[in-house]
Amino acid sequence: MCFSSIDYYGIVFVLLLMLPTTVLSQVTIEGEFRPRTEYRNGYRQLRTTATEPAFFTSQRTRLSLQYQSENYKVKVAGQDVRVWGEVNQLQDNSNVNIHEAWARINLSEMIQLKMGRQELVYGSQRLLGSVNWTQQARSHDALVLKFQQPQAHFSVDIGGAYNQEAENVFGNTYGLNNYKILSYAWLQKGFGSWNMSALFLTDGFEPQPDATNFRYTTGGHLAYGNQPWKFSGSAYYQSGDDLTRNNISAYMFEFKGSYSWASFRLEGGYDYLSGGKASDTNPARHTFNTLYATNHKFYGHMDYFLNIPTDTQGGGLQDLHLGTNYEMTNKADLGLTYHYFALANELPNFQNSGQSTEQYLGSEFDLSFAYQFSEDISFKLGYSMMLSTSSMDRLQGRNGKESQQWGWVMLQISPDFEK
Repeated sequence: MCFSSIDYYGIVFVLLLMLPTTVLSQVTIEGEFRPRTEYRNGYRQLRTTATEPAFFTSQRTRLSLQYQSENYKVKVAGQDVRVWGEVNQLQDNSNVNIHEAWARINLSEMIQLKMGRQELVYGSQRLLGSVNWTQQARSHDALVLKFQQPQAHFSVDIGGAYNQEAENVFGNTYGLNNYKILSYAWLQKGFGSWNMSALFLTDGFEPQPDATNFRYTTGGHLAYGNQPWKFSGSAYYQSGDDLTRNNISAYMFEFKGSYSWASFRLEGGYDYLSGGKASDTNPARHTFNTLYATNHKFYGHMDYFLNIPTDTQGGGLQDLHLGTNYEMTNKADLGLTYHYFALANELPNFQNSGQSTEQYLGSEFDLSFAYQFSEDISFKLGYSMMLSTSSMDRLQGRNGKESQQWGWVMLQISPDFEK
């Protein structure tokens, strides 16, 4: 749903003026102003001798309205996402869209029903996340039944979605590049310093009218946290049929750990996502798909592997990462992470080049700095470099230079208008 920014923010303002004081005490109004300037010279795609660096500023502006009573809670969040200068001056373009619009009904003290456009965020966002780094972020039109037992540190979410393009008179053909059907169950239980969760997810796609293929993803996550040590690990398996991938049999696993002392934290880990094998008649069926994850958190800030398996051409991915974080003050911290990227399997005669694609793809270094001016204002900047290989060139079909670079700076102001 899109309309002009004047329409959305004007409607919210008028509604607030009409509300009595007793109602306003139950209303929460929050905003976000987030401009980000980027210098791209190798972000997402390898730079070559023919490419020129890109420099621009994008901006996300959000305004959310929440009303909560004893029996229910409602939230509506509109956002305007744009690049500075993309619209002609004096031109009125519709840029605002609804990011969230949901209602949560309290069926009992422990059971809630949440319906409408909403973010689905679970665990570390390995498979279901908000993708908040992108200015538009991700939300779903879904129905979620929630069960929570806080004293036992136990919770269960059961959710589902059924997508349509329009109010059809006949038929249910869905042609957009989204899932047609989504259903999942997520269970979480805490045991002192331990926390475990399990996810059972099914998503269905319509490769041709009135024919839905289903993919099944099952697995879990285990975490331990007791200063100064923290450990966690996940494992997931995929089966079913997705588009042309008959009899999917793919998997992924990851583990990581960290140790903190004084103002320093050291961390490291390893991710493995299965890929296709040349000896298989249908190698794509062995390629793990990360579904609706926030991959920017995991596989390097330069987002070369944002869309898996597409970005690895079905070859899977290995990511060995080491990092450190230094808390300079209680308001500022500095981080540096190294990624060693490799395919899970070698891809021979890749893209008819006559050469095999060796597994090692490149090394990435991500440097970041964050400063919290106040509770509402934060400032962040980062610089990343990728040292790519000839295998990465063949993966993208480009004659890339040896080093790729990307820098960014971002200001975030998140006012709570009720304070």
